Amino acid sequence: MLTVVTPAKSRLLTTVPAARDHLLLGDDVDETYLRDLIAQASAAIVSHCRRAFARETVRETFRPRGSAPLILDRTPVAGAVTLTVAGQAVDADGTELNTLSGLLYRLDGAARWTAWGCDATAVEYTGGYALPGEPDRDLPADIEEACLIMVAARHAARGRDPMLRSETTEGVGSASFIATADMSGMPPQAAALLEPYRRWVVA
Repeated sequence: MLTVVTPAKSRLLTTVPAARDHLLLGDDVDETYLRDLIAQASAAIVSHCRRAFARETVRETFRPRGSAPLILDRTPVAGAVTLTVAGQAVDADGTELNTLSGLLYRLDGAARWTAWGCDATAVEYTGGYALPGEPDRDLPADIEEACLIMVAARHAARGRDPMLRSETTEGVGSASFIATADMSGMPPQAAALLEPYRRWVVA
């Protein structure tokens, strides 16, 4: 179970100025319109990757099994973690954390991985990236680029039939339509950039 302790101030994976520059748009284009496009693209990326990217402080509660590590949801982990086992505070010095993968191991006196036990274990930590426009931004550039590609695609599709693949106006004219089953809200260029950050669900 995950509870957000301190929510992210923003979840936008790029900024309005970056979108203007990418789309070669002037100040006459409404900022609210661009912000909406960015919000839509950012939400689609989160859904596609099955993970949140914005940095926030969360508390996760686990029911550990054996010596398997706890897998923290919000990565990369920024800073120290606070542990509570069966309602009692536990010194985090007795753990080993991979900040990139979010794998948290418990150590014995010889610094070897050991079982967590079966008691409810709560971990409070800050994880995720500082987003574009925030101090010390560390969101990978390819994630922002994917967001800008999606913003451009949505802007270009404004007012266009989403089922239309191509149209010819010469002569009598012709049109071809994309099959519903083939439609996707993720441009292939963006999907390729996001592939390293996508989480896979194993049933």
